[in-house]
Amino acid sequence: MKANQEIAVALASALVATFVVACGGATPNDGGAGPADAATPDSTAHDGAASDGGPGDTGITDAPTVGDAAVDDAAVSDAAVGDAAVGDAAVGDAAVGDAAVGDAAVGDAAVGDAAVGDAAVGDGGWELAWSDEFDEDAGAPDPSNWTFTSLNTTTSGPGWGVEYDEPAAVQVSGGLLTITAIQGADGGVVSGAIDSKGKFQQAYGRFEARMKAPPGAGVWPAFWLMGDTNGTSWPTCGEIDIVEIVGSAPKNAYGTVHSGNTSDAAQNTSTGGVYTSPGADLSADFHVYAVEWSASELDFYVDSDLYKTITPSTLTAGQLWAFDHPFYVMFDLAIGGSWAGPPSASTFPAPTLVDYVRVYRKG
Repeated sequence: MKANQEIAVALASALVATFVVACGGATPNDGGAGPADAATPDSTAHDGAASDGGPGDTGITDAPTVGDAAVDDAAVSDAAVGDAAVGDAAVGDAAVGDAAVGDAAVGDAAVGDAAVGDAAVGDGGWELAWSDEFDEDAGAPDPSNWTFTSLNTTTSGPGWGVEYDEPAAVQVSGGLLTITAIQGADGGVVSGAIDSKGKFQQAYGRFEARMKAPPGAGVWPAFWLMGDTNGTSWPTCGEIDIVEIVGSAPKNAYGTVHSGNTSDAAQNTSTGGVYTSPGADLSADFHVYAVEWSASELDFYVDSDLYKTITPSTLTAGQLWAFDHPFYVMFDLAIGGSWAGPPSASTFPAPTLVDYVRVYRKG
């Protein structure tokens, strides 16, 4: 990793404070979509440009809430527990990922009374469709799953991060995907981004990642989905931000959807919610961030807590429902911007760690 960081530092002098649109091969609309004025994620679209009005088209009205458990007292993987046998089914009050612990399950991570291992989640009947466990010490991410991308190749207006994305910042080692932001001697910041565009996309299902956000001022890691719609531009193609965490609010996880508006399909309009950690900052440990997506509903989770449900009837006034076609997966680590706030020297190096990403479909 040190060698990779030194490579990235050498690249940092080429700092570009720009942004890319990676939406089905589309080009951005004029203007830039940036964070909302009051540090809310509704207009904080990662991938694309908003209307000519610039950033901050809409704001979140939902107060931070922590909903009911996302997963019942059971989730299943590969073992038998109590009075039931496990293939892909629920087991009593326990769940098995790779081991059972009391009333909790470990399927790489214990989550309250349940864990998502490799099979069913609660009573959802989920079937694993695609995953990357990042188990190989491969250096670069698996090219059959991922492509390096950049979020900094078009002017995107004020409020966005200041990093320049380079492949050297994204590495797989020690069972983790690591995206590390570093700052060069000239003040330039190098970070990274990857997506599964053209390699994996899916409509509907459960999309989850076990992640650990970096601490520090100005960090802005994200796990999100972009609509893959044969060249349709953003935000018409849709965007689902499964989680965004910003250094200015380190206890909060933001889940947001972006799409167009009935009055203007190119007008970024968004709806979202906020989970607030009752204890330590989210950067203190790994958490499972997930969305369960059906034709008429999106449910956002942190670990086992359902904190936001979005349906066509609960969208921001005028927002279009653009969540009816395949989306692809993205990870990135932005630095700075008006929402995350400016970084400090102590922010760097800033690693975002991803243990796994898994996508399920109904069995």
